[in-house]
Amino acid sequence: MYLSKITLAPSATLAETLLMLQRNDAYAAHQLLWQLFHQQSERQFIYRQELMPNGLPVFWVLSRVAPDETNAQWQKHTKRFTPQLKVGQRLAFKLRANPTVWNNTTKKRHDVMMHAKYQAKQQDVGAEMLSHYMQQAAQQWLCDPKRSERWGISFDTVPDIEAYTQHQSEKKSKQRIQFSSVDYQGILTIQSPEKFLTQYQQGFGRAKALGCGLMLIRGI
Repeated sequence: MYLSKITLAPSATLAETLLMLQRNDAYAAHQLLWQLFHQQSERQFIYRQELMPNGLPVFWVLSRVAPDETNAQWQKHTKRFTPQLKVGQRLAFKLRANPTVWNNTTKKRHDVMMHAKYQAKQQDVGAEMLSHYMQQAAQQWLCDPKRSERWGISFDTVPDIEAYTQHQSEKKSKQRIQFSSVDYQGILTIQSPEKFLTQYQQGFGRAKALGCGLMLIRGI
């Protein structure tokens, strides 16, 4: 695996690129990053977009192959990512995920937080408590025991929620893309390094092509 910190290089098209990212959100970022892996027939990278103090975007990209070094549109700092983990090791983490829940009535997946809001309103929960119900639903999604076991981890405490964002993009075909993301942070403990690293490479949760699923970790 390779982990890259990628920013846009100063150029005559920088303003145009930034405007495109602002207008078309995650899908525009996905299309731009594909340029760094044009030799791949299928997407083999996941990413997370953040803002630097100067307001410009920075992308953390985890990939199976190193990004193209010849593309002058980007400034890239890439290193091999081979964490040596052991059972019981504790890590601080940040994760942007797309938590969803299956609805048997609609036969569709729904945003966990919006689903919780709808259910709370059905139960006449007051407006002042809606936020609590929504955050609790997002935390329960991440801390689900079956999911934790599959990922090879456990959580030391209930993770904090830093942000909740609803995204809207549009493909070239004019097809609209709508999804939500939740930014989590907290402390986890490794229970199975093999399971965790396998899942780490694949990404966590859904919407991985659109900036979700990459977990940033550091030892503590």
